[in-house]
Amino acid sequence: MVLYLVGGWIAISLLAFLFVRPWLAAANRMDALRVRPRGLAEPSSAGVPSPQRLGYSGVVLERLMHHARTVLGVHRTWLTITPPGTTGRFTAVAGVGTDPDVIGRRFSTPCGDLGAVASTEVVAGRHAAGALCVAAPVDGRDLDERDFELLRKMGALAGEVLSHHAQRELVSGDSRAEIRGLVKALAEADGATYRHSLEVAATAREVARLLGLTGADVVEVELGALLHDIGKLRLPSAILNKPGPLDDDELQLVRLHPEWGAEMVARVPGLEAIALIVRLHHERLDGNGYPHGLPAERIPMASRIVSACDAYGAMTRRRNYSEPLDVDAALEELELNAGTQFDPLVVEVLADFVREPVEVFAAA
Repeated sequence: MVLYLVGGWIAISLLAFLFVRPWLAAANRMDALRVRPRGLAEPSSAGVPSPQRLGYSGVVLERLMHHARTVLGVHRTWLTITPPGTTGRFTAVAGVGTDPDVIGRRFSTPCGDLGAVASTEVVAGRHAAGALCVAAPVDGRDLDERDFELLRKMGALAGEVLSHHAQRELVSGDSRAEIRGLVKALAEADGATYRHSLEVAATAREVARLLGLTGADVVEVELGALLHDIGKLRLPSAILNKPGPLDDDELQLVRLHPEWGAEMVARVPGLEAIALIVRLHHERLDGNGYPHGLPAERIPMASRIVSACDAYGAMTRRRNYSEPLDVDAALEELELNAGTQFDPLVVEVLADFVREPVEVFAAA
């Protein structure tokens, strides 16, 4: 009798093992995979990038001239400086759209003989250091007050670069601690905005790469996205944590956060050009954005990417006064506004990325 019982248990155990074995194998295979569901990319575990270690800080002036040409819609931009201890002599140190031989040339006037139609003084610390010069607009228009305001803003950014360079903070330092400090302050002020910024940065980085961007362009997208809402640190906590919709006065205050953020980011060595990406992330292709109302062709691509990823992230996160949209509803809203608010190509690439049902990676 005992032998029959033992034999029966052995037979049942063998059958159970044969039945369960495929499921165990599948589970083991899944343990060796990492799955990303539809939606935002996972924030990087590598920490914030260092503009110095990435080599980005060494090209900041060139990047700033590149963005100045785009934002002002002009043929050429160049920067001249007055070497210490000299007067009435200016040396070209950076330029975009100019002849490469211009760099290093000396002039007796701030903009030389390169056909400038406007310039702004560049101040490093408290001392006049040179001039940021621009040639004529590509569409033949005259520069207006909005253009002169933007020119002054970019002259101030160039001054920050020169100040950081003089203090040996631009290339030889490491700005990660300062970037972490800003991000930590945002986390302490508003955890939801902090998490949103991490997710937007990760998603924007992937969208930039899918668009074929590389090098400095990707650095600007990722750091611009990470810090796009940093200006909200200047908002009263009553507005940041308000349980209901904001009134008109509160909305007007919130609309200042791109400018506030740009001012804060510009103080970090190596992020002077990225400050411009932060400033312009709420511009719209139809010219109805803020703070400057720039038309489509004058909005940097990095700001366009941050804008779309920011909007998608905002629509799909829970707020105190509203439920989040699901993936398809949020993408439908982006697509509805492609060409007016958002760049159509950016929306297309973002939609392709987040519509993936699952994306599987080999485990590290």
